[in-house]
Amino acid sequence: MDASTIDVAVWNVKGGERRDLALDLLAERQPDVVLLQETTHGGDQGGRLLHAAEKRLKLRGFLSRPPFGVSTDIATAVYLRPGLFHVAEQGSGGTPWWSPPCHVQAQLGDCSVPLHFVAFHMCGFDADRRLGEAGWLTTLAHPGMATIAAGDTNSYPRRCEPVALPDWEKVTDRAYMVQRTYLDAHGGRRSDTRPDSALIDAGYVDLARHAADHLGLEGEGALAATAGFHLHDQGGPQRTDRGYAAGGVAAALEHVEVADTEDTRAASDHALLIFRFHRARLERVLAQTPYAQQAGAGRARPAATTGGRASRRPVLAHGPAPQERRGERAALTVLSARSLPVQGHHHPF
Repeated sequence: MDASTIDVAVWNVKGGERRDLALDLLAERQPDVVLLQETTHGGDQGGRLLHAAEKRLKLRGFLSRPPFGVSTDIATAVYLRPGLFHVAEQGSGGTPWWSPPCHVQAQLGDCSVPLHFVAFHMCGFDADRRLGEAGWLTTLAHPGMATIAAGDTNSYPRRCEPVALPDWEKVTDRAYMVQRTYLDAHGGRRSDTRPDSALIDAGYVDLARHAADHLGLEGEGALAATAGFHLHDQGGPQRTDRGYAAGGVAAALEHVEVADTEDTRAASDHALLIFRFHRARLERVLAQTPYAQQAGAGRARPAATTGGRASRRPVLAHGPAPQERRGERAALTVLSARSLPVQGHHHPF
């Protein structure tokens, strides 16, 4: 762990079937932020599993709701390093999501502008729904906002890349072909690149693409496939797991890694992504946005939470703090991607 950088790990852990191995691999990396997809929600066991994972990762964890009306016990989650972040004021939005994202808004040090962290998992069976989910993410890309959103898009980049898009005529899983394509104006099937297009058009930067285009050796391999390694009947390996940044955050990116090893494949069928940011540059970005300039030097930092609640009514998605954090004022507030307040959920991964 290097105090001059901030590492963000992104991983679809496939329901936590190999939970211990995945946690070991993450702990070895010592990331400052972890954005997970397909963690298990865990119900009544959530609090115990949450604190066990927090202790192993030395991070504080937060969990989204499980998907509404779906029996699958999965959720998305965000982990952040205590001491780096202070609570920020909160808001909430509606949801088109099949699996609600976990959304945490926190301040880095003394920076005036809060960072939005979003772990998302787009719908795997409906292209139109994915487009709506991308639309929700655009609400965090308005001028003055700084956002890092990452996860499993279940769709494809719009620009040409080293990994070619599936040849749908050769894909034998025809149901999968329908799920990952959309109908164009002439009734033809096209690879679903629309979520990526919507995010890029709204001002997000595809962090892996940025690294490949601008970071030289530090971006080498950034556009590698992240999933589908053995799914040849579904088009084979593709870069469906992606990280995006808005608000100038990409300017602080200094390294991207797609960790596809025997160990990561033993833990999940998705690669582990690492995005490394230069902390001082990120702090400068967060001090130079229009929001920061309007805030001015006299703006007071939002108060830290007490008992898990901020000064404005937040939507909470975390359990009680572990013993070692009692009294800690650098608490975090979490937003679920639903407009109604949520009872505290516990992160079981």
